[in-house]
Amino acid sequence: MNTPHILVVDDNVAAADGLVRLLKALGQPAQAVYAPEDALEYEDRKHVALAFVDIGMPDMDGFELIGRMRQDGFGAPAYSLSGYGQEEDRLRAREAGFTDHLTKPIGAAELREVLSIQSIKLS
Repeated sequence: MNTPHILVVDDNVAAADGLVRLLKALGQPAQAVYAPEDALEYEDRKHVALAFVDIGMPDMDGFELIGRMRQDGFGAPAYSLSGYGQEEDRLRAREAGFTDHLTKPIGAAELREVLSIQSIKLS
C-alpha cells in the first residue's frame, strides 16, 4: 500500500475480509493477510499504523507471531482477536506484546473505540 494503513492477520479469510470491509466503511485503509508467515514477510510493514491479529491460527498462533514481529522491530499498536475474553486472556495478550485484546466478533463500536484510543485517522 505504501501509505499508512491497518493490517489484519487472520487465517479465516471471511473474518479477515469482513474486518477489512468494516474498517474501510469507517474510512480507514486496511489490508488483510491470511497466514502468520505472510505477516512476517509483509513488505509494507513500516507503513502499518495498527494491526489486528487473530490468536487461533494453525502452525503459529498470534502470541508467537506478535513476539516475532516485535523482535523484528514492529512497533505499531497491535490488538489480539479471539473468541475468548476473560481477564487472563487480556493479560496473556499484553504479556505476549499486544497493546490489548478484543473479543470476537468485533463491531463498529469497538473499532471506533480502538481508533480513538490510538488516535488513528488515516483517511
